[in-house]
Amino acid sequence: MVFGTIPYGIPSYLFGPKWFYGFDSIIDLIAIIVSVLLVYYSYKCFKLTKENKYLYFSTAFLSLTIAFIAKIMGTLAIYKPSITRSALGSSIHQTFTSLTPYNINAIALIIHFFFMLLGFMILFLIISRLTWKNQRVIALLVYFVFLATWISVVHYQLFYVTSFVLLLLITYSYYNNYREIKTEKARFVVIAFGILLVSQVFFVFVIYSRSIYVLAELIQLLGFVYLLIPFILIFKKKPKRHVK
Repeated sequence: MVFGTIPYGIPSYLFGPKWFYGFDSIIDLIAIIVSVLLVYYSYKCFKLTKENKYLYFSTAFLSLTIAFIAKIMGTLAIYKPSITRSALGSSIHQTFTSLTPYNINAIALIIHFFFMLLGFMILFLIISRLTWKNQRVIALLVYFVFLATWISVVHYQLFYVTSFVLLLLITYSYYNNYREIKTEKARFVVIAFGILLVSQVFFVFVIYSRSIYVLAELIQLLGFVYLLIPFILIFKKKPKRHVK
């Protein structure tokens, strides 16, 4: 694990064994591809059905996509410091001369925290059947995301505990939904969020073992793959277009 600090005590760190350096970025890249596909399928379903829940799904997975992109950029800043010696890297370094690899990692970490929590929060809003008309509730939840992000920079475990709580609420809600409708798509959604829930438990304890980080990354990726399945099933059935 690599530690560093920037002003105001914001931590900058990496987890995982040295042999895994770079492999976690590949796994996160796959998660980005899955998230982008989820954005595509969700938005496509929204265009066909005009149901706002699909638009909200698309927004949630877009937020998660941004979170994973930030994470990759932050880790590569430390994994590959030689990048700064390339033509592009040199230009960026001259533009931001005060930024060190640890600074970049710390900033990317905050962005990752915020957009991951925001994505999970939007998913929670969907299953809670809240709409954007509930402005006071949404404002409170957005404030909660900002507050949770700021607290999480003090210690990474607070971020994963918060993610765990959100995913626990989401999984429980989707499980109740599955008990009511008993469809294959609903079952895949419950399994997907259940897997993501388990991954957050492992992430909480990565500080105690580098190998746990590897397992947590793989479990999280599996959860995103399972999330993709119900959207593919929905899209294959070609939902009927909304008739005005």
